[in-house]
Amino acid sequence: GSTQMQCVARAGGYRVNITPKSGGGGGAARTLSYWCLTPSLSLIDLKALNVRSILVTSGTLSPLPSYALELGLPFPNRLENPHIISSKQVHVQIISKGVSGKHLCSNYGRRDDPEYITELGNTLASLARVVPDGMLVFFPSYGVMNGCVAGWGGPRRGGAGGG
Repeated sequence: GSTQMQCVARAGGYRVNITPKSGGGGGAARTLSYWCLTPSLSLIDLKALNVRSILVTSGTLSPLPSYALELGLPFPNRLENPHIISSKQVHVQIISKGVSGKHLCSNYGRRDDPEYITELGNTLASLARVVPDGMLVFFPSYGVMNGCVAGWGGPRRGGAGGG
C-alpha cells in the first residue's frame, strides 16, 4: 500500500557504506555506516509531530531558497542579512604548491602524511608573515584540522583557540 511506497521512497535518501578497517587482530574488521543524505527526511518526522516552530541559524546557509527546498518544508518567515565583510577585504586563493615547491593536496591518502602537514604549516606560516590583519584557513574537516594542529605542535597557550 501507500505505507510501503513511502518506505521505499524514503530508503532512496539513505546509503549504506561498508569500510574495511586495517590493523592487527587477524580478523577482517569492517565499519558499517548508515548515512542519511536527504535532510528533509528528518524534518518530515518533525512536521508529523506538529512542531510549530523551527529556528535555523547559520552564517553559511545562503542562498536560503535552495536550502529551504533541501529541507522540504516551507519557511514563511526568513531573515537574511548582508555580510559584514566587504568583497575588497577578501582574497580567495587555492594554493597547490607549498613554500618549498611540494604538492599541497589534502586528499584522504595524504592527510596524515607528515611531509604534507609540515609543508602546509610552513606555507601558512610564510603567508601569515605577509598577510595584514590575519587569515582564515579552511580545512576539509575538523579531523584534518586537528591532525595538522597536532602535527605543528598544538596551539600556543594564550593564542587563538589555546587554553
